[in-house]
Amino acid sequence: MELLAIAGALALLGGCYSPSLRDCTVSCESGAQCLGDQICGADGLCAAPDVAGHCAMMGGAMPDAPVKIELDAGPASDAATALDAPPPDAATTATLRVQIDGAGAVLVDGRGACTAAQDQHGDCSYEVPLGVAVTARALASQLDQRFVAWSSATCQAAGATCTFTPTASVTIVAKFDKVP
Repeated sequence: MELLAIAGALALLGGCYSPSLRDCTVSCESGAQCLGDQICGADGLCAAPDVAGHCAMMGGAMPDAPVKIELDAGPASDAATALDAPPPDAATTATLRVQIDGAGAVLVDGRGACTAAQDQHGDCSYEVPLGVAVTARALASQLDQRFVAWSSATCQAAGATCTFTPTASVTIVAKFDKVP
């Protein structure tokens, strides 16, 4: 009878136990690899819906290195190996928004050109890797126009060529005006 009471107590306690994982500590390729209410973010890490995709922007590296969990490993794989495997190199990116004020263009090395005449009227977005230098070049698109300045803090002190290293999503604005 005592054994039955202990088993009942353990079952009751087991029903109350709800393991959880800290956000940004488990790498993933799909939501099926995340536990509880976590989802797989664009940065390849499981996190709560309001955090997912922003793990790298929340102070960089998290205290524990992400671990890859294979939930449906199948008979041929070794679950212990899957848990001990180093995390994949998940490229984390940020959005670079380029806006153009006046008649001009901004060339973003390796990404393309944003022009006032096309490309959503000079409001373009590009995905760029975090922590990797990006170069943007402002060019007047008409002979009677000139580049005046960047009106955003990221490139404010730069000339027509601005090189910066994004640590989060950023907007740069190139201002063009008529030649005096």
